[in-house]
Amino acid sequence: MTLENLVRINQLKQEVPDKAEFEGLLKAALDRLNDAQNSALTFASRFDLAYNAAHGLALAALRAAGYRSGKRYMVFQCLVHTLRWTQQRFACSQPATIDVTLLSTKVIWKQTNSC
Repeated sequence: MTLENLVRINQLKQEVPDKAEFEGLLKAALDRLNDAQNSALTFASRFDLAYNAAHGLALAALRAAGYRSGKRYMVFQCLVHTLRWTQQRFACSQPATIDVTLLSTKVIWKQTNSC
C-alpha cells in the first residue's frame, strides 16, 4: 500500500515536513539508543529505550516524507516507503545515521532479547 493510499483511507495525514522536527526526532532517537546500551539498566528499561529509539527513527522518516499518523505502529509499516524517500530528501549525513541507528537497534534488540 502506498502512502497516498493510506491518506485516502485516513491512516495517514499529509503534513509539510519540518527539518528541525526531523533533526530533533533523530537526536532523541540516538540519545535513547545510546542509553539502551547501558548494561546497568534493567532489561525492561533497555528494551523500552531501544524500541522508542526505533520508533523515533521511523517517525522521523515518516515526517520527512510529509506524513503523520496517530497510530504508533503505522510508522513502522511505512518504513519500506519512507526510508528511501528520506534518504533522497536529506542527502547529507542523515541517511547514513538512520541506517547505522537501525542496525544498532537490531543489535540491541538481539542482546536484550537473549537476556
